[in-house]
Amino acid sequence: MKLHRLIFFLLLSIFAMAQDAAITMEEAKVLFEKYEQKSEDFNQKRVFDSMRVYAEKLDKLLPILQDSSYHYRVDLIHGSLLTRNVESDKAMKVLLKATEFFKLQNDYKNYYRGRYKIGICYYYVNRREDTKEAMLEVIENKQHVSEDLATSALANIAAVNIELGMQQKDDELLQDAVAKLRKAIDINKKANNYTKLASNYSLLAEAYNQLKEKEKILKLLDSAIYYAKKDKNLAQEGFALIKKGNQLTDKKQYAQAGKMFDKAIATYKESNENSALFYAYMEKKRLLMLQKNYEAASKLGDSIHSLMIKNFDKRFADGISEMQTKYKTAEKEREILKQRADIAEKELLLQTRQYQIYAVLGLALLILILGYVFYNQQKLKNAQLIKENKLKVALKEVETQNKLQEQRLRISRDLHDNIGAQLSFIISSIDNLKYASKDTSDAFKDKLSYISEFTSATIDQLRDTIWAMNKDEISLTDLQSRTLAFIEKAKVAKQEMKFKFNNEVTSEVQFTAIQGMHLFRVIQEAVNNSLKYANANLVTVDFKEENKQLIISIKDDGIGFEKETVQLGNGLYNMQKRMDEIDAEIQVNSKPSEGTEIVVKYGI
Repeated sequence: MKLHRLIFFLLLSIFAMAQDAAITMEEAKVLFEKYEQKSEDFNQKRVFDSMRVYAEKLDKLLPILQDSSYHYRVDLIHGSLLTRNVESDKAMKVLLKATEFFKLQNDYKNYYRGRYKIGICYYYVNRREDTKEAMLEVIENKQHVSEDLATSALANIAAVNIELGMQQKDDELLQDAVAKLRKAIDINKKANNYTKLASNYSLLAEAYNQLKEKEKILKLLDSAIYYAKKDKNLAQEGFALIKKGNQLTDKKQYAQAGKMFDKAIATYKESNENSALFYAYMEKKRLLMLQKNYEAASKLGDSIHSLMIKNFDKRFADGISEMQTKYKTAEKEREILKQRADIAEKELLLQTRQYQIYAVLGLALLILILGYVFYNQQKLKNAQLIKENKLKVALKEVETQNKLQEQRLRISRDLHDNIGAQLSFIISSIDNLKYASKDTSDAFKDKLSYISEFTSATIDQLRDTIWAMNKDEISLTDLQSRTLAFIEKAKVAKQEMKFKFNNEVTSEVQFTAIQGMHLFRVIQEAVNNSLKYANANLVTVDFKEENKQLIISIKDDGIGFEKETVQLGNGLYNMQKRMDEIDAEIQVNSKPSEGTEIVVKYGI
């Protein structure tokens, strides 16, 4: 029986091979055109598995056709697949080589088709101006391409203009995007191109959103959802659902917004669009935080964290410029020289900016000293005049407070724009030094890693300080949100440890910036101690309200310690000092093998 089956499959394989061999040149050309169009259709619908199947069919036809032109047309399909797979360096290599071939052959139809795909590749690596340039080139030579491709290029320019308009606060770019999208919609309606219509309406809604013309947005998004469903395009449907959910959230229609996000999540799960699913999860979490449903937000954060680990990809697009240099002809060498000159000019500009930063820091220090001296003088003067004119003193105090607030805001901006940027530059330099120093010792590399981690931690602390400085008052909700954000970072740092967050406070509690910062630092230090020393499996952060007191508890199930026999370190001493400064109580409860609990009591 087994022998009969083997003979049957052998005969079937021979028959299939005979059929393939029997395909004539003309039949292969017809099949090639059909498969190529199918590949592009699936590319537009983002159904990449099907697109890959037709690309393989095209590859099998190449030995029959024996024509370089067909080979490079298939490369355009492979380039699109590599782009969609975020392998932008490989994609650019394939696409540049193919377009140079078509240019030499004067095959302008496929040349501008290749330029369009290069523009898409630029978009994937955030080179928006290069994307715009490539798409404009396609439109300016639309007599060589199909109306569908020219219309897609028009819509892509509109998408870039929306992003640039958002970044540059330029309404003219946004209005230009609206005009281009309206034109694209008219063309695609005539062609019954539902795939493009879904995308066009979503982009048009975003343009009006940036122009603050809110009354038009929901109707446009409903049109996007309608055409996406009609086209069975799950990716576009999910995108439009998220945008509609955002609009409903802004209108505080939270229940309807939640339904939109849930539909989007279900849609992306069905289509296995993990990157888009991450976007849907984040928007749903933002909604839960606005609703103060912190427990549900925390659980959703675990789902987001799992998805991030699943989709983590270390591939970079840094090789694109090198691929351009390798495959461009002598005609492009002048452009490369120009790019090198631009790089040299930018390096000189960077050096000049560094000197400017030092000057600004010096000026900021001088302003701080002068402000301090002025404040003391004003304070002495007010003390002398207080008995003579209470109204003047009150007005002066208000004026002084306003000036202090301005100083705080200026200092926070300087900290963020100058010191923050320098620290980020240090991290980047250290990372580059690690990769450049391949032959150095492990101890040296470990030292570099330690400096990089320390600098990153300094940036986090700087951001926390700026967060407090930028506020006159800090609400309990702000403190809890900051705590949750810190817990999310702690989860990444120590994935085997679990965290639990509880909130039983119903009163509205307000802190000064200093009080809020001290409370956050104590919570932060307590959690860090659990991470470093407790060897715990679970850390629980509780917010309670008892007897007109806010009670914050940070408890772990770690190894604990004997308070009478262990000398308390600087961390616990600093926590005690911080609580003394804001008239709060702090208790440290711990026993060996029973974990540690730090309890803060603050009168409200």
